[in-house]
Amino acid sequence: MSAMGQAKLPGRPRCEETRAAILRAAYELLESGGLSAFTIEAVAERSGAAKTTIYRWWPNKGALAMESFLRVAERLSPFPETGSPRADLRAHLHLFARALRGRAGRLLAGIVAEAQIDPATRAAFVASYVAPRRQAARRLLERGVALGELRPDLDVESVCDALYGFFYMRLLFGHAPMDRAAVDRILDIVLCGIGRSDGRAA
Repeated sequence: MSAMGQAKLPGRPRCEETRAAILRAAYELLESGGLSAFTIEAVAERSGAAKTTIYRWWPNKGALAMESFLRVAERLSPFPETGSPRADLRAHLHLFARALRGRAGRLLAGIVAEAQIDPATRAAFVASYVAPRRQAARRLLERGVALGELRPDLDVESVCDALYGFFYMRLLFGHAPMDRAAVDRILDIVLCGIGRSDGRAA
């Protein structure tokens, strides 16, 4: 390796440390005050990073808030991959419901509310949170079709709406519980409709 290449090596860890500090500060602020009180200035002050550095990596506060939220949210409701897509879907949605019943749910509700009035937050929310999770859900459902657990003519997009719509309705309006029994009921209803009708993989 050249002397020039060796000289550049120390810069990368410092950049990664700065980025991690910004994301940590952003999540702490998001957790304590929600998105309405979240500002780039406050993140800069808490993290010790310059605002210009933050804006170099994130175009707006919505994008930064979403990435800081995702670092935590993705660990709370992963998509398992075992031998049964139906079992994986059930496990994932129970983890998702548990996350929404806690602090992550309150933060997500605030982000959804802010997304209704701020186009930048909405764009960041759709691109960073909704789209990747729907893609993962689509892969899971398509695996179920390929393995014969789910009907071959499955409308994957409609199934995603049916499943996740339940969670967002209960998160945002709180009109009914989101406990294990409720999640099992909606899963039984949806899985009954999307399962094969020829007796295979019931």
